[in-house]
Amino acid sequence: MTLRSVAHHAGVALPEVRRVFGSRDGLVAAVVQHLLVRPHRTVPSSGSPVRTLTRLAEEEWAAYQSHPWLLSLVASSRPPLVPAVLDAARASAEAFMALGLDPPSALGRYLALSGYVQGMALLLLAEREEAAHSGTTYQAWWSAEVRRLDRTGVRRRHPWLEAASGGKLPDAFDADADTWFRDGLGRVLAGLVATGGGDPHREDALHERDSSHGRDSPYGPGVPT
Repeated sequence: MTLRSVAHHAGVALPEVRRVFGSRDGLVAAVVQHLLVRPHRTVPSSGSPVRTLTRLAEEEWAAYQSHPWLLSLVASSRPPLVPAVLDAARASAEAFMALGLDPPSALGRYLALSGYVQGMALLLLAEREEAAHSGTTYQAWWSAEVRRLDRTGVRRRHPWLEAASGGKLPDAFDADADTWFRDGLGRVLAGLVATGGGDPHREDALHERDSSHGRDSPYGPGVPT
């Protein structure tokens, strides 16, 4: 993404684009703010901390599903600190602090959670790039790989492959990735919300407090709601 490419696609003069955005960093910041501040990305101000963290992670994931290339702009040790990014970071840190973590620990847990979301989103970006480069679909690639593995006898040596796939080719990659993401999210959060290193009775109390709606959590077995 460059000022020149934006000027070309918009059909305006490059000096005009420079006047509006100033630099490529300004352009990137404007794009990130525009995509992450969309109406469906609301920063929750109430509700249980784990529900807040789940909602924030799901909204970040949804943004990458719609725009996988967005990952290349924000997955950085120096991301654009636009208001939408800072608001989400603040809401996540406050949720972790509500579970009893101190601010530095809360920031670390937020970065770990965002790292999980961005790591899964990397698969979305990689698949888009692979499909564009090869001209083949995810299913077509798997079909060719299954034939190759059969010819070389690999599938006989790894019966778990058949069991894991249910004996059929996978669906569209995005659908599979979404299933993997949601299954993993609750498990990752279960570890991140644990206070650790403190009084185990206090930790149990925190989990019990945040699981007051019962044991049938919508985020998976053993995950507080």
